[in-house]
Amino acid sequence: MMTLTENTIYQHDELGAVLVLGVDHIFETYDPDSGDGRLRSRVVRYTAEWDDYGPMPSSIRTMPVDPFRTVVGDAIRSCESIEWPSNGDT
Repeated sequence: MMTLTENTIYQHDELGAVLVLGVDHIFETYDPDSGDGRLRSRVVRYTAEWDDYGPMPSSIRTMPVDPFRTVVGDAIRSCESIEWPSNGDT
């Protein structure tokens, strides 16, 4: 089974290159004190539109992990966004 890695570009069958932003767990119930819950599903957040600063905000999509794995191939490369240094303002 393919492991999806955040900030990695994969080849998508229909969209071409896509950037995986992360995999989120969606719980039916979750107890923060015990750190345990009943998992409902896992979804992958991805985009086909990004630049050196990250994804275009309106382009982020989600899809259940298992169907997503069937339409992507191996990882092409990792994607490192530019991080700007703090200007000292608080």
